[in-house]
Amino acid sequence: MRKVQCTVSNPNIILQHFDGDLRELDHLSIENMRQYAHMHGAEYQLVRGKPFREHLTGACQKVHMLSDHYDQYDQVLMVDIDMFAPKGMFTNVFGVEGIGLYAGTQQMLHRKIANTAGGSMLYPYWGGAIYKMDLPTRKILREQLGGDESWMDQFNEAYKFEDEGIMHILAKKANFQPEKPYMHQRWCQCSFLPNPEKAGFIHVRTKITPQGPKKEKIENYYDLKVKGIL
Repeated sequence: MRKVQCTVSNPNIILQHFDGDLRELDHLSIENMRQYAHMHGAEYQLVRGKPFREHLTGACQKVHMLSDHYDQYDQVLMVDIDMFAPKGMFTNVFGVEGIGLYAGTQQMLHRKIANTAGGSMLYPYWGGAIYKMDLPTRKILREQLGGDESWMDQFNEAYKFEDEGIMHILAKKANFQPEKPYMHQRWCQCSFLPNPEKAGFIHVRTKITPQGPKKEKIENYYDLKVKGIL
C-alpha cells in the first residue's frame, strides 16, 4: 500500500453525528464524549444535518469524517450518539490499535456484502458505531469518492449497510488492506454484554441481555448510571 505524506497542526478530534432533534440520550452522550475528548487533549464536534451526500440516509453522513475539513487533525474518531465512556476509563482511545469494530455481527454482514453488494472478504468491514482513522487512511479512502457515485444508492436505505457499506466499498476501491484494521471489541461493547464497567466505550442498546427482552435505551442508560458504571 502506498504511503501518503501528511502534515497536521492539531492532534485528534472526536465527532458525533445526528440529523434531527436531539433526544435526552443524545445530549448525555454528547456531554460524555466531550468530557472524554477534553481528558485526552482532543477536540470535539457534533456534526448536524447531511454534510456528506444530501440524498443519502442520516447514517451515511458519518462518512463525512473523511472530508478534507478535518485534514488538520491526525486522527478522527467518529462514534455513534449512544456511545459512552464508563467511569474510571482513562485509556486514550487514540493510542490503541485498529480502525473499527469487527465482532460477530460485522463478520456476518461482511460475508453478506461480499455475496450480495459488490463487497469482498479481502478488504476490511467496520461496524458503524465507531471509526478511528488517521490522516493517511482518510485520504486513501477519500480519493475513491467523486465521479459516478451511483454505487452508493444500494446502501441508501435504513439498516442496509449504509455507512458501513460505503466505507467497505471505498476500502475495496482503494485496495486498502491495513495490517491491523480492527479495534478490540471493548471499544464498542454493547451495554447488554457482561462486565460493561470494563469496556472502553459502552454502546447503549435496547436489549437487556443478548437474548432480550428490550427496554428503551434511556432506561438502560439509567440502569448503568444507578450501578455507578456511567
